[in-house]
Amino acid sequence: AEAALHGRGQQSVATVLRDPNSFDSFVYRPAGSSASKKLPLIVFLHGAGKNERGIDNLTDLQGEYGGLLPSLIANNQAPQNVLENFVVLAPYSAGRRSFYDEPRSKILGCISHGISQIPQVDPSRVFLFGFSDGATLGVELLTSNRFGGGVICSYGFTGALPELAIQRLKSVPIWVFHSADDAIFAVQNSDQLVQCLRDRGNVVKYSRFSTDPEAFLVGPSRGHTTGITASRDPAVYEWLLSLPSTAPQP
Repeated sequence: AEAALHGRGQQSVATVLRDPNSFDSFVYRPAGSSASKKLPLIVFLHGAGKNERGIDNLTDLQGEYGGLLPSLIANNQAPQNVLENFVVLAPYSAGRRSFYDEPRSKILGCISHGISQIPQVDPSRVFLFGFSDGATLGVELLTSNRFGGGVICSYGFTGALPELAIQRLKSVPIWVFHSADDAIFAVQNSDQLVQCLRDRGNVVKYSRFSTDPEAFLVGPSRGHTTGITASRDPAVYEWLLSLPSTAPQP
């Protein structure tokens, strides 16, 4: 399934990548990109939801994941610097509440499959962008040493990370987003993560909001919107572009 995205003087292409061994994924690549020009890859991991629809649920501005990066890209509302400079791979957990209960090898296999099937991807510049359950899973995946950095929004793990995980994250660039009035995952989850990483020398970035930056001030999603905030922020993509390459992992 392939669709042309028009606007801002260019035409870009979004496709659906099928993987019978893991998950279907929404894929975006900039206009005019070719295998001869390697681009960094953002792997976007969504949070929990009903996920009863097809993969168009990811790209619907009025859907469960409206306002997050795949929907912004599909509707030509994403920051220009992500549209021009990145390939984006967004797996979709169709029929499952989220990725969190799936084997970690399965999601890593999905990512590896995407890298192998998208010739524009620079395998030394692969980044994670996770929201909610996707952020919690994202921190675990960052310990695999396969990624050059991560954007972690509304992190949900309430416990302390194991010592081995802390050691593996010590030198991984991470930017954390959370709101103090998050009604789903307490901001203390991110506070603990950030403090733990900083204590070990990781110069982690932390955008900690006192109130919901998207002004969802009532209802069950109050404060749980920093994935939208980060998706819309051009500074996030400038930061990712500034990160050094890493040695490709098998």
